[in-house]
Amino acid sequence: MGKKKHWLLHSQISGTVWFAVVLIAVLALVFFFFPQHRGTSEQGSKEQKNIVELQKKEDSVYQSRRQNSPSRERHLSHRQYSFQNRECRQDSPRILSDDFYTTAPSVPTRQPLSVELNGADSTTLQLLHGIGPAYARRIVRYRERLGGFVSTDQLLEVYGFTPELLDHIRPHLTLDTGNLRKINVNTLTLKQLIKHPYMDYYFARDLVNLRSRGVTFSSPDDLRAVPSCSDTLLMRLLPYLEF
Repeated sequence: MGKKKHWLLHSQISGTVWFAVVLIAVLALVFFFFPQHRGTSEQGSKEQKNIVELQKKEDSVYQSRRQNSPSRERHLSHRQYSFQNRECRQDSPRILSDDFYTTAPSVPTRQPLSVELNGADSTTLQLLHGIGPAYARRIVRYRERLGGFVSTDQLLEVYGFTPELLDHIRPHLTLDTGNLRKINVNTLTLKQLIKHPYMDYYFARDLVNLRSRGVTFSSPDDLRAVPSCSDTLLMRLLPYLEF
């Protein structure tokens, strides 16, 4: 019986000790684990709040920068100008008086291009739209052979010139025929006469032959005595003839 009582007493003591150990472990978990978990969750919620506040600050800074950006300033100034301009238009009968038109500075207008065909050099001729360096050189060379242009239609005799191009530049051309180089039919040799583009070789030869016989030409009608003369040839040469 003594041993049995002793074993029961030992079992009760052991059970009490183990119960105390378990209770202490549970209390340790409650007081040490759960407060730390709450602290972690509270810290996480604080970080989330800080992130939200930071985003709000960034959004406010971004909005303020957009409002103060140059594009917005230009937009606001444009709106202000449009509003002021609209007010000006509404008040225009009162503001735009007779004094305004008399004191307002005049705006210079661009003068239309004008080229004198007989006096322009190749550089000046290139100011005409459609006239490049090649056309300009051809015009100058042909003008030298003619002794000067008497009509803008003579540009069609320049190599490569088209009626469309002539019609395009004609409004910008002027002609001064006061300094034409003349052909003296009584003094020039056969070689000199045939240099002119309009001079026919047979006409020049017959002209020189008549001169060698003592004939002197004093008017265009006298040239009709030349055997190879024709009305068409005479009309073309007439502006360049000198007696």
